[in-house]
Amino acid sequence: MPRLDQVDAPTTAEFRRWHTRQSLHAMGAATEKDLRLYLTFPNIGMAARRIALRDMLADGEAVEVAVEGSPARWFALAEDLPALAAAARRRHVARGTALLAPFDSFLWHRERTRRLFGFDYRIEVYTPGHKRTYGYYTLPILHDGQIIGRLDAKTHRATKRLEVRSVHFERWFADGKAPPATAWHRVGAEVEPALAGIAGAVRSLAAFVGADRVTLGRVAPARFKAPLGRALRTLNATRASPSRGDRRGVPSGSAGT
Repeated sequence: MPRLDQVDAPTTAEFRRWHTRQSLHAMGAATEKDLRLYLTFPNIGMAARRIALRDMLADGEAVEVAVEGSPARWFALAEDLPALAAAARRRHVARGTALLAPFDSFLWHRERTRRLFGFDYRIEVYTPGHKRTYGYYTLPILHDGQIIGRLDAKTHRATKRLEVRSVHFERWFADGKAPPATAWHRVGAEVEPALAGIAGAVRSLAAFVGADRVTLGRVAPARFKAPLGRALRTLNATRASPSRGDRRGVPSGSAGT
């Protein structure tokens, strides 16, 4: 492998093209606005990004794709088209449950998340306590490819306790309806697997922050509290130890410390 001083620095045009390519690959398909708000450092002006995208389209590296119900222009990497087509044929686009950190790349562009998933998210750490709706440091709940709610947690290090202060489920999920924006895999009727998945994600989080037990506070709607409590009950009996390489369900930030 060559040393750093043996490698030629990319030109400005090459870097901008690489920057656009990385964003397209990460998002699968994106509009120009999505590209502007994904990788935001260093800041690349709209005109420069359009030139990079235009060159990629001309060379066949990127292609324009149609997204049903959207009037915007969408783009994807040509090499990613087979993967996108295969994903569209899958009955379940994703399996599993995870708690997302507020600063996860999944949430960088809040409007895109709202447009694709019908999920309106805002971190409330800077909101006065009496004005908060969901909690200080809420973690969106991703289950089987859908965002079904949010969970507010706090670690009490002195007592090794993870307090799940509140869990708020999205109305469509609680009512067993289809997601408001996406058309893939309906999870509304599958409550028990979702609650079990949340319990598993909390188990990972508890192990990650060194908590021996978990307490559960408010759940909305309230009818989900008892079954979620049952799913979490084993956490107080057996502490799960984090294993190397098994970080499923652990957000990239700690829980409201």
